[in-house]
Amino acid sequence: MGFPYTMKDFLDSTLKSILFVILAIVGLCMAFIFMASTAIALGVMYVIARVRGQNFSAGQFWTQSRTRARQTQTDFQEKFHKRKFSTSAKDVTDVEIREIK
Repeated sequence: MGFPYTMKDFLDSTLKSILFVILAIVGLCMAFIFMASTAIALGVMYVIARVRGQNFSAGQFWTQSRTRARQTQTDFQEKFHKRKFSTSAKDVTDVEIREIK
């Protein structure tokens, strides 16, 4: 009868597991690099604010950034807003339809 789990299946599943682990480690490294670069950027912004004699907090920066983004979105929507044309009953005229044979 034989074993349902052959050596080929074992090697196949082992290779898939190894590739999955490698992919997971690469993803973790990418996440760490992203977090580190964000921390460095915040540090640079803090130092620049201190040199200028201003206070800096990440929460305040993000609040200002969100406010500017909302204002930009509002300006864009107002600029490209499609006006809805409505016709009232007094604007409608009688139309004659002729059938063409």
